[in-house]
Amino acid sequence: MGDWLAVLETGVLITLCAAALLVILLMIRRFVIIWHGGVFDCGLRRWKGDTAGGWALGMARYSGNLFKWYRMFSLSPRHSLQLRREEMKMVGNRPLDALESLQLFDDQHVVELSPVGGVRYDLSLTQPSLLGLTSWLEAAPVGYRYDVE
Repeated sequence: MGDWLAVLETGVLITLCAAALLVILLMIRRFVIIWHGGVFDCGLRRWKGDTAGGWALGMARYSGNLFKWYRMFSLSPRHSLQLRREEMKMVGNRPLDALESLQLFDDQHVVELSPVGGVRYDLSLTQPSLLGLTSWLEAAPVGYRYDVE
């Protein structure tokens, strides 16, 4: 009986250490991403045809003409999605509906993007981040025209 209890205690200890290590690695990754500056919280939803997928929490940043989105719970230091400014077109924004307010933060809005390469995306942003996205999209380089609908 004593051997079984010792094995169980060891297993629990290993599991707790692995969970703590995972949390520490996620915190280090977030710190490294934030260290470069210009990061804001941003949820992402990918559509499959006419069916909306689930929301994924994350953070995003603008890098020149690129919008880079990082999944919140990932160990990869690289972005999970990258969209070019000229590919992104806002087709609308709205407040969260009742179900979305349970999944996301209350102070966010949903931004609907036109399909990019046949895939439609929605972003969840706070009001200041939404204003930043709109400004970034409209601040395209000379010679490039962007229309906000």
